[in-house]
Amino acid sequence: MPAQANANVIALQLEKVRDKVPLLYERDDILLTMIQQRGDVEKVSSRNMRLPLQVNPGGKAGSYNADGGDMGRGSGTAYDVAQVSPIFFRFAIEITKLVEYATTGRERAIENAAKREVAQGMKQFRAFLDKLMQTAGNGVLGTISSVSGATFTMTVPNGAALVYPGQVIQIYDTTLTTNRNVAASVTTTVLSADPITTQTITVDNVPTGTVATDVIVHDGLSGAQPVSLYGIKYHQNNATTGTWLNLNRATYPVQLATPRVNAGNAALTPSNVRLAINKVRKSLGINHLGKLIAYMAVEQEHAWENLGITVSQIIKEGGDKSGNDLDLLFSGRKTMSGIPIKASVNADQTRVDFLDLSHWGRAVLKDIDFYEVNGNTVFPIYGASGGIAASYIFYFDTAFQVWDDSPRTGAYIDTLARPSGY
Repeated sequence: MPAQANANVIALQLEKVRDKVPLLYERDDILLTMIQQRGDVEKVSSRNMRLPLQVNPGGKAGSYNADGGDMGRGSGTAYDVAQVSPIFFRFAIEITKLVEYATTGRERAIENAAKREVAQGMKQFRAFLDKLMQTAGNGVLGTISSVSGATFTMTVPNGAALVYPGQVIQIYDTTLTTNRNVAASVTTTVLSADPITTQTITVDNVPTGTVATDVIVHDGLSGAQPVSLYGIKYHQNNATTGTWLNLNRATYPVQLATPRVNAGNAALTPSNVRLAINKVRKSLGINHLGKLIAYMAVEQEHAWENLGITVSQIIKEGGDKSGNDLDLLFSGRKTMSGIPIKASVNADQTRVDFLDLSHWGRAVLKDIDFYEVNGNTVFPIYGASGGIAASYIFYFDTAFQVWDDSPRTGAYIDTLARPSGY
């Protein structure tokens, strides 16, 4: 008889499974979290929330003749009102009963999949909302630069960063007039996305007529010119046409315009930063510069770091550390002319936004939580026979909108070049 080999005793051996489950995809919610932590929260009904604004100064100044001269008539401060209304968002999770049965108890699985899905689903929902926070309020998650079969190459600055595998999307023409999914009666789901190397998205169904320059929006939007969450490009905008929170930008072309620095496709420089900050000071007065945050993509954080580490001769001043305008990475903390840096993988890769979050807030009709009907949060799925299927579904939902009551307290630098390698 031959010697006992390993193959003869495989049936006796225990299988080791590591009891940790690493995350293999991004799930940032940086901007959403900052606004939740630092911005105002107003509980609202389904009616528009009103934001009173002081838009023009009052009073008529001049000299006069005190010896019986006519002093003229006066005027008063002008006010107007912006309006904001919450929008509903949902996140659906569906699980079969076998998943629940097979992962209950430590003797069966390293994690209870159903319970884990509650925590993971909430985090993914927040990541989705954070992606919407990067947009211009129309739900556009990216622009298609080319189509090859079921693969879209996406245009920078967002590339493929604002979608995730398994997400249902819709495709509109570049004017946001024609919904190609509705016209073709098909549903499109993202199968994979590469926001790092190729900036491509692969989908299961490509609606008829899809071409380069078409845009991708999230599920649930309908009609021409859809409205979604008012993101950073909606509020931090120097446009003088269109509307902002129901106000006509043309009526207040200066008051509603956020100070902008056009980098002209060049690399980020300290001069860009100083110019953006000084434009805020000129807009509202030197003493009205708020506590800003420099919000940017990893690419521009990298560009700023490159400025710090390429200095060949450094004379460190003593005493007050605040004299260091450019953080040369000695302290480990990252600032931009003294302004704290917050980086996100969801942010525009060619832009830096300076945000005064004390002027930002949320109009909330419903906080993020389970969708509930008569105390129930878990709902059965029905089979083709009309009987109950061996699966169930639950939802997270929320209703809110984001506002910024003073667009001129912030600034942005755009059309920046990306560092080599991105």
